[in-house]
Amino acid sequence: MAVESNQNIITINYPPDKTIMEFGPLGISLSVPQGSATLIKVNVNDKEYIKLVPDQEVECFSVLLSVGINRINITAIKEDKEVDKIAVNVFRRSDLSSEFIKPPVGYNINYFHEKDSWQCTGCHILKPGDSDRRSVNIAAFPSEILSAGAKAAARTSTCYSCHKALTSYPFVHGPAAVWSCLSCHEPGAKPEYAVKKPDTKICFSCHIKQKEDWYGKKYFHGPFTTEKCAICHNPHASENPFNLHKPTWDLCLSCHIDKGSGIHIVRNYLGISSKNHPTRGKPDPLRKGKELSCASCHDPHASDSAKFWRLNVGSGFELCTKCHTD
Repeated sequence: MAVESNQNIITINYPPDKTIMEFGPLGISLSVPQGSATLIKVNVNDKEYIKLVPDQEVECFSVLLSVGINRINITAIKEDKEVDKIAVNVFRRSDLSSEFIKPPVGYNINYFHEKDSWQCTGCHILKPGDSDRRSVNIAAFPSEILSAGAKAAARTSTCYSCHKALTSYPFVHGPAAVWSCLSCHEPGAKPEYAVKKPDTKICFSCHIKQKEDWYGKKYFHGPFTTEKCAICHNPHASENPFNLHKPTWDLCLSCHIDKGSGIHIVRNYLGISSKNHPTRGKPDPLRKGKELSCASCHDPHASDSAKFWRLNVGSGFELCTKCHTD
């Protein structure tokens, strides 16, 4: 249902007020009668986000959501005078913080493709085509091929025109990079284009080597046992390597907030508490070009060590000697 303003100049076709979203980019569609406004201003959480000059009756753009409630204010201006104003609230949920797992009362998921969105069909094809189901070979994605594949796929994908903001990040997941949306999303699912759950049903269909390696270990990290890969990884694209929702250190501290100081390292393995061991901000001695992080010492998925130590060590002290050879 469209959200209408008091002055009836701007109509928000999508999203409805109090919508729940899972990922950062949100596509917004406005109806703006021709000649009714000369400028549209969009603020997100009281910060100016975008200005646009409306030159057609339906205007589409994307904004980037923060985790939690986002208040999106849209103002229509004509001849330097505000002629209409409307707001819509969107909740971006996240499994990384208990505060944002459950939405506030009154917020609901809106399944766009379950409805007749006639305002969109003039410009967009709302059904995927044959090109949106491409064969995906995880071994065929070095960066140069990925880039070329993305450009070619964008020209033929019907999903791209609406969802392109999902991949506007430095690190793009293979299927999303070539717009093979139907590798993961199912047209016949209910709701339509839903993804099979748990996430591992989809993820391990490509990441076979990782599945064999991790399930062969003795101990499993908590998030891994839930089979919700998207707790830590964005299935489309991210600012961070491995499509992590946050940089590694920040991601780990979402749950392990007490480990950031590094006191646990010197206390547990050296028996002292007067110094801290760095856990970030230093080069990783064993991984050239990478920064020290929790993943320098711990495997985030599975391990034969109860402490999830890397490098096949049998004790914390042995792990220390991998870097401190003196």
